[in-house]
Amino acid sequence: MTLAASLDALLAATDVDARLAADPVRFAHRYEDPRDIEVAALFASQLAFGRVASFARPLDLILAEADEAGGPYAWIRGFDAQQPTVLATLNYRWIWPGDFLAVATGLRRVLEAGPLASHFRGDTAAEALSAGIGRLADELPSPTRGMTAFLASPRSGSACKRWCMFLRWMVRPSDGIDFGLWTHLSPARLVIPLDTHVHRIALLTGLTERKTANWRTSEDVTRALAAIDPQDPVRFDFALAHLGISGACTGAYEPSICPECALTTLCRVGGARRRTRQTAGHTKKPARSR
Repeated sequence: MTLAASLDALLAATDVDARLAADPVRFAHRYEDPRDIEVAALFASQLAFGRVASFARPLDLILAEADEAGGPYAWIRGFDAQQPTVLATLNYRWIWPGDFLAVATGLRRVLEAGPLASHFRGDTAAEALSAGIGRLADELPSPTRGMTAFLASPRSGSACKRWCMFLRWMVRPSDGIDFGLWTHLSPARLVIPLDTHVHRIALLTGLTERKTANWRTSEDVTRALAAIDPQDPVRFDFALAHLGISGACTGAYEPSICPECALTTLCRVGGARRRTRQTAGHTKKPARSR
């Protein structure tokens, strides 16, 4: 089976509804107003590291406060760090209350200057992300470790997984996963969000040979996918990521899982094991002498 056919089969086999329950984009799907979706998506994407159960808690707290204020957009537009807010006591991993307060204040200032999409301008994903992240960075104090996590940029060579994911949500056509809210950037110019799962599967299937998960590797994987679908190369991202998130791909051969995987014939682990078995099955035993 070709790579294109295998990836299409993987998409067809992905239970989108079940996987959405374990995907940070579900937090943005709570809303219908595009402006609320943008703000919820920004926070959801930037906190999407670690286990889903771990980052769900701070997101639930943030969005509960936002809903009381009329929705995420109204909450941010009226945000005042001097007023009582859940952000004043919230921390997640290395992101501390001061980081949350600074980012919320900075985002308010960005939105005061114009719609969020207007700050993410460029002909490529790298240009759009660099512009938008740079605009937010201009409104923040000297970055702490937590704020640095929010501000990873292609300019530094980072894979920018969370920002690429946010951009995918905003740009790709509405399909029950992504929203298609921003039309100034073509889906053809997106770059795949390269997390540990996508990187591992890309290495196993030959989408890249690059061992370091950085921006150049993200572009390398995207080029390989663009050879299959030049207009929408990152449409495979959701299925690839959840193949790993769900535990259906661990990087090691699992006899109860790998033979049924849509990518098994291409995989350097599952495919190699399958070819070994086939070769062994067709090897004739030497005739016994009488």
